[in-house]
Amino acid sequence: PDILRIKVYEPLLLLGKERWGRVDIRLRVKGGGFTAQIYAMRQAIAKGIVAYYQKYVDEATKKEIKDILMAYDRALIVADPRRCEPKKFGGRSARSRFQKSYR
Repeated sequence: PDILRIKVYEPLLLLGKERWGRVDIRLRVKGGGFTAQIYAMRQAIAKGIVAYYQKYVDEATKKEIKDILMAYDRALIVADPRRCEPKKFGGRSARSRFQKSYR
């Protein structure tokens, strides 16, 4: 879909061609759903550009780029740590328990 395609381009559109023009970008995603893969791609692009500037350019420019991305959307740099909680014994899911009967 076109709306999600724009989501992938967000970090590139925010920074402008002059900031990422020297960087080759290749992405391969696996697992998850369609939308989750798109959000993973956009985060990978943003983190990759920041890592490039940290390694090959100066620290001040890296901080400037990181601040631009963080001001727009924190999810571009910081991953969401929420995962599915594992099932435990004594119930049918992670938190719920089997009903207790007294008779």
